[in-house]
Amino acid sequence: MAEAQFYVGIHGVIANRGRLLVLRRAPGMPYRPGAWDLPGGHLALGETSEQCLIREIKEETTLEVTIDRLLGINSMIAEPYVQALYACRLTVYRQLSLRPGEHVEARWAAPAELSAMELIPYLEAILKRGMLSYVK
Repeated sequence: MAEAQFYVGIHGVIANRGRLLVLRRAPGMPYRPGAWDLPGGHLALGETSEQCLIREIKEETTLEVTIDRLLGINSMIAEPYVQALYACRLTVYRQLSLRPGEHVEARWAAPAELSAMELIPYLEAILKRGMLSYVK
């Protein structure tokens, strides 16, 4: 089998009072516009997974988090993506501010509410796998 290029996504599950933060992708986004996603992004050359996640969450939401633990790895078989998912907690609770052009809405949603939302494929997959069941 030939090796192919793929992307490593690093995403944070930021939970607060039984709800987790999800972001709606802007209409201009090239991949899955309008879908709900977790905060995070692609790993850049020269940074650790933890550095990537803290940077991406700050850029996308202005929130500051502490990473508690790795929840797991999800591989998208049909797409060139692998996601590492980390449980995070807010270090300071503040009003979030979204990055223009990247996300248009933020919502604190219970895991049970996610199934009724248009989710980005990896988020739908990890929900079905039970990777978010610890959020209560």
